[in-house]
Amino acid sequence: MYAKHYFGSGDEDIKKMLERIGFSDLMELYRHAVGTDRVKIHEEPLNLPPAMSEEEAREYMEKVASLNKMLTIFAGGGAYDVFVPSAINHLILRSEFYTAYTPYQPEVSQGTLQTMFEFQSLITELTDMEVANASVYDGATALAEAVLMSFRIARKYKVIVPANLNPAYRRVLETYLHGIEATILEVPFDSSGRIDEEVLSKAIDDETASVVIQHPNFFGVLEDPFRISALVKEKGKLLISVFEPTSLAILEPPGRYDADIAVGEGQPLGVPLSFGGPYVGLFTSRKKYIRQMPGRIVAVTYDQQGRRGYVTTLQTREQHIRRAKATSNICTNQQLIATIVTIYLTLMGKEGLKEASLQSFYKAEYLKEKLSEAGLEPAFRSPTFREFVVKTPMKAEEFIHELAHRGFLVGPKVEVLGDNYVLMATTEKRRREEIDALVEAIKEVV
Repeated sequence: MYAKHYFGSGDEDIKKMLERIGFSDLMELYRHAVGTDRVKIHEEPLNLPPAMSEEEAREYMEKVASLNKMLTIFAGGGAYDVFVPSAINHLILRSEFYTAYTPYQPEVSQGTLQTMFEFQSLITELTDMEVANASVYDGATALAEAVLMSFRIARKYKVIVPANLNPAYRRVLETYLHGIEATILEVPFDSSGRIDEEVLSKAIDDETASVVIQHPNFFGVLEDPFRISALVKEKGKLLISVFEPTSLAILEPPGRYDADIAVGEGQPLGVPLSFGGPYVGLFTSRKKYIRQMPGRIVAVTYDQQGRRGYVTTLQTREQHIRRAKATSNICTNQQLIATIVTIYLTLMGKEGLKEASLQSFYKAEYLKEKLSEAGLEPAFRSPTFREFVVKTPMKAEEFIHELAHRGFLVGPKVEVLGDNYVLMATTEKRRREEIDALVEAIKEVV
């Protein structure tokens, strides 16, 4: 008798509800709620096939999927076609990992809490930073949260960002800061593709809370983080570093150049591309700022009998404390993806991660050399990691489109440089014959 309460509303139910609030049909309600001047409402019936059985639907979807064209991926810009050990899927699809939800109580779900603790431990070791949280949504939100954290620490509301910052990160940061009295000041890059240190030095003033650098930056170019850190610290400001995690196997980590907060995107650590997500944000800082960190932090402790246990130590979010005192509105962490990262780093180890990093670097250098022979020079002569920008003899969109027709995905377009600049990236997965085939396809295109 109560079963009807668990089914969706039928036509008669919808009709009664519409009559009660004074509308003739759903489309009239949508037009009233949304406003046709702001959003175009599609009133024609959707072009959907007729109702199918489960088996018919499966066959139909397989037929549609077979139309997809497989591309060899040389695209970069923050997400990379990396090697994913087969053991990862085998482990994360176990029900205790796949269905585990973020624990709300500080002592339950010991397995999940231990996984969070191991993740934090691995990320602090990778970055040489003092503390890490259990993750945030992705690299872009990690940066935005880091900037807000710097505002809380400094009690100032101006952040300096480089023009060679990943534009997606910049857009998310602007969204986060929209509606509050905060200032984003952009500093240009020089002919080397690096942040202009002279302009940066002049830009830092008394109102500045923090300076952001990305190393390697959006162009793949390596910055000089030690010089920038010294400049920022001389002015008494906070340094926020955006890092690429795989690169830390061969580059100096942010803890070595005294970053106050260091964030990054964890996708290159064994996470499949998955059409753009879900990914995982890595967030670390110096220990003295731990109470200003967003998200949750798990620690290990011992009870009176000496038994080890894992506990959620800090959860400075609005569900647990006064909203005005919350460090973030992010109420969870990307636990399943963080588990992938934990398994990946454990399987690869220091030497495996170093090998993946070196292969990515050397293969990118090989691609650079071959492109130069084909007449396509890199936009910058500076050292790069994994990816680099090339200037194309045609519009970037056309260049990307033509290569896609030939079975290769490159990009994205680097709009800050102009209409004919494109990023190319290699990972440890790319073979010599694939790189050579890409170069031959580019010769055809240009």
